[in-house]
Amino acid sequence: MMNEIETLKKAINPNETLFVVDSMTGQDAVNTAKEFNDRLDFDGVVLTKLDGDTRGGAALSIRTVVTKPIKFVGTGEKMEAIDVFHPDRMADRILGMGDIVSLVERAQQQFDGDDSWCRQADQGSRYRR
Repeated sequence: MMNEIETLKKAINPNETLFVVDSMTGQDAVNTAKEFNDRLDFDGVVLTKLDGDTRGGAALSIRTVVTKPIKFVGTGEKMEAIDVFHPDRMADRILGMGDIVSLVERAQQQFDGDDSWCRQADQGSRYRR
């Protein structure tokens, strides 16, 4: 498979090559990233499955080993769940402080343009008096 990917990269000469890795694989992700980088010299990393229990230690390790930037993170199964990587938020996550900013941003996106929940809450408050 690695030979096929090398051949493909040479044939199409892409503007950018990103290495996509499951953040839950831990040290294995680091080893795989190193091997791919040695053979393909990719431009950046996309970490997936950051919506799970993982704290993101793979992010720090991969960044150190391959010296390539982490560009995006995946926090779900849909395209809308791909976000730009924010190192400070990942540091908070690794230290066990959570990622409150991303949580607030996601909640804000869900409620922007949809004020029906406000109307429902207002209607419900009439019956609590």
